[in-house]
Formats: sequence, structure tokens, C-alpha cells
Amino acid sequence: MSSPRGQRIQAHCVIIWGNGAYDLDLETDDWQTFWAIVKKDFGTYFGPPLTITGICRSENHAWRELDRMLAAWARVIRSGELMTEDERIEIFGGPNWRTNSTLKTIFAEMDKLESKYLCAQTTGTSKED
Repeated sequence: MSSPRGQRIQAHCVIIWGNGAYDLDLETDDWQTFWAIVKKDFGTYFGPPLTITGICRSENHAWRELDRMLAAWARVIRSGELMTEDERIEIFGGPNWRTNSTLKTIFAEMDKLESKYLCAQTTGTSKED
């Protein structure tokens, strides 16, 4: 993708995942809904998906969503600060933001699991012990 948007998306990928080439692709099952996928391009093969947009209503919508999502993510990386919950929601909330409450629940559970895991690593026990 050599358009200005494609170049911008590639630049965001480099900020987020480091130097290299990235495969940007659209997928659809029904030609009515689309999503964009980013994979690392290793020359002879592609790596697993690094990120996937939510479902979008057109090809252009999927590219716009990927651009928006990666721009917000790259902004957080450049700041050098830890990602806040609001930033996670902005990045991963999807093109229509319908998933915000679900994501907040998932993020809260992930934070609990991470805290439990880190506690177990540093003390040799979990918080439940």
C-alpha cells in the first residue's frame, strides 16, 4: 500500500513493533463487512496477526479504522508513558465503540490476573495462597 495512508500506517507499525516490513490486508467473508489485519512480513512468510480491527462496513472504513487505531497506539508509545485504560479503550474499542463496557470488564480481569501472576513471581505464592 503506497498511498499516503498506507505509508502512515506502515510508519505507525514501525513505532509500535519496530523496524521491518508489515503486511496490511483486508479480509471479508461476505463482501459487506471488512476488517484490517497487520502481520510482520518476513520476506518468505508472514507472522501471526499483530492486530486486527473490529468489523467495518466497507473497505475504506476498515483502512480508516486501522489508521485511527494505530495512530492512537503510536501516540501512546511515543509518549513513553504506560497506557491508561482510556487509551486502551480508544485504541481497541473498535470502529463503532460499542464494545467499551465489554472491554472495560476484560481489562479489569486482565489486570487482576496480571497482578496475581506478578505477585506469584515475586513471592513464590499467589494472592490466593
